[in-house]
Amino acid sequence: MRRCVAIYPQQLNEEYVSRVKKTIELAAEYGFREVFTTLHLPEYRLDMQLDCLAITAKQAKEKGLEVTVDIGGPFIAQILNDEKNLLRMKNIAFDFLRLDYGYSLAQVGSLYKELSFDGFVINASIYDEEEIDRQIEAFRRLDPKIRLRACHNFYPRAETGLEEGFAIRQDSYFKKHDIPICYSVPSYSDPRGPLHQGLCTIEKHRYAPLREIICDLCLNYQAEAILMADEWLSEEEFREVYTTLVVLNEHLDKTVKIKVVFEEGVSQKEKDIVLGKHCFRYDSSSAILRSKSSRQMAEYASEIEVNNTIRRDAGAITIDNRLYKRYSGELQVVLKNKEADERVNVAARIKDPDDLIRLRRFKEGTDYLFVEE
Repeated sequence: MRRCVAIYPQQLNEEYVSRVKKTIELAAEYGFREVFTTLHLPEYRLDMQLDCLAITAKQAKEKGLEVTVDIGGPFIAQILNDEKNLLRMKNIAFDFLRLDYGYSLAQVGSLYKELSFDGFVINASIYDEEEIDRQIEAFRRLDPKIRLRACHNFYPRAETGLEEGFAIRQDSYFKKHDIPICYSVPSYSDPRGPLHQGLCTIEKHRYAPLREIICDLCLNYQAEAILMADEWLSEEEFREVYTTLVVLNEHLDKTVKIKVVFEEGVSQKEKDIVLGKHCFRYDSSSAILRSKSSRQMAEYASEIEVNNTIRRDAGAITIDNRLYKRYSGELQVVLKNKEADERVNVAARIKDPDDLIRLRRFKEGTDYLFVEE
């Protein structure tokens, strides 16, 4: 997983330069390969932010780190409309522009032609599928070899971060284009002001332990990169990110845990079939996922008695009963509402509706561990 650390413009002095240098040295030591910074702070003049960018980019390049610069429409206009600013940008080595709000595709096309950089990072949080497709098509018309990434917003104000289901849906729009997605992770050794509440993408990650957040993003989202978005990450936090990812890389087996709730009166045979790891058939329909794992389970549990043959709503976990002959004991997960069938028992249900979105990742080779709530 790609790791990125944020460094923001501040009043330029010796202390700032020293902190930038130390942060980049720690980032390189602990396996970070990218620095995120910005030209998009309304409280600072553009020329002052360019001074900070020049120092940050120079230090990053000396350590072999990529540089991504966040920018929005008003500041893009200031660069394009001022030859002095444009010349300064040409003399700063950076790799990606992360595009925030307020820009036009004509503007970024002009910027790409004027400057030398690899590509763009699209805001992953604010566009619908159609808008994303349009932007990607426009960028690739600009240059078929252009490099594209996506990065979710971070949310400084409590209660404004993304819900996980929304984020996963957004990820799917980029995944179909093979565009990697980055999430912001908060830290609290020096949380960025003015609110100091952590710069997270997902609201439930606010104030959560760092290790827990990283594990959640690796296991349950389409995250291919993390941005440590708060200021001046401590060495302890750098080390914790590093060790967490080492452990995950050693043990990660693409298994996603799904909590289930059993229906009243379910038999022990049915519970035994439900609980455990499931791999779903690649040829499953968009309405029902068929467990390959339950085919083996059915060999010893083929005589499943008729039980709770009710309407099958989305999220229901069903098991074919003995009336389904040799299919008795096979498990399915219902993604779209279905009428009752006397041959099919409703044994349990998915507890969290967002897990239905995670289940749709089965074609990527993801396995699912069903556990009782």
